[in-house]
Amino acid sequence: MRPAALLDRIERAAAGLGGVDVRIVEPGRSNLAVAPPGAREPDDIAALSGGLLVREGVVRPAGPAAYGADPALARVLLTAIRFEPEVRAVASLRPLPALADTLDAHLRELVRVDPRRAPRGISTMDWAIARTFDGEGMPDAVLVEGEALLLFAKTVEEVVDEIIMVSSHASI
Repeated sequence: MRPAALLDRIERAAAGLGGVDVRIVEPGRSNLAVAPPGAREPDDIAALSGGLLVREGVVRPAGPAAYGADPALARVLLTAIRFEPEVRAVASLRPLPALADTLDAHLRELVRVDPRRAPRGISTMDWAIARTFDGEGMPDAVLVEGEALLLFAKTVEEVVDEIIMVSSHASI
């Protein structure tokens, strides 16, 4: 249930982020996460230990990929999988409206959510993901205003491609 090859894929994909605009990364909060088939718990989700950071002007992984490395992002991905089983990967970026506008302009399905509307006692991120599901699948991206810009895809490689695209086109 926890294939080592998935950890290698995350690390290889993350290595491709070295050229992206460092302003899209929120150190300590930005990360990549992937769910193998059958994932049910946050410990089943692989992510970068410590997430993404900026070192010497370059986006880099803070540590190696590991299962259970980012419980908060894992819960977001598990919530998305409940609504759209084909979604297997997510990235969390700095919640910049310019990034969201770029995604919108490039015909990606983007939903904006105001976290102040979340009911008490429910995780804001879980509520935001559940709120964006329209019965026809998950959107490509969710902007949880002031908290995170979440990009969803079937693979970690697709998520990284989206990050590279949005970084190269955004007017930040």
